[in-house]
Amino acid sequence: MNWILKQKNILDEPADALVCSANVNLMLTGGVGAELLARYGEAMQDALKKSLKARSPHCAQRGEVIPYTGAEMPYRVVLNAVAIDGWYASSPGIITEVVRRAFRTAAKHNAKKVALTALATGFGRLTFAEFAQGVRPLLTEQFTPIEEVVICLLLDFEVAELARQLPEAEVVQDAIKPKLK
Repeated sequence: MNWILKQKNILDEPADALVCSANVNLMLTGGVGAELLARYGEAMQDALKKSLKARSPHCAQRGEVIPYTGAEMPYRVVLNAVAIDGWYASSPGIITEVVRRAFRTAAKHNAKKVALTALATGFGRLTFAEFAQGVRPLLTEQFTPIEEVVICLLLDFEVAELARQLPEAEVVQDAIKPKLK
């Protein structure tokens, strides 16, 4: 698989599967989740709420990946990856586990290209070095038919830092398009 780093809004990166951070309550309240909600409506949020309502306790567990497929989304599957616990704690080992699970699920949906966020580095407290440590074991694994993984970051210094920590990944310049009002 080719691993690529881009400075780009992940929702503007064409992909078959989108792996985004999810909290244990599966609420689309921040970051990529909030933007998915704003762009594509409440169908995914409603489905996520429904899935939790059937559980006791009514929450997801760190390490879970909750897939969503909907006609309103431009992806074959959105993979809500719970890489944090209720206190936003995570670890490189959790990243390895949850990303591996997400890639296996993406492969089951015949994804060739996966867009991935730097899980647990926003509200979660992981550094880019810890995130890189978590994905490094996956660099040599195959998840057929996945051919390409694109990690999208919004800020140039984030791309530079992750590139420093994950030199195996190729940095691709892809200009962020300004939103027109």
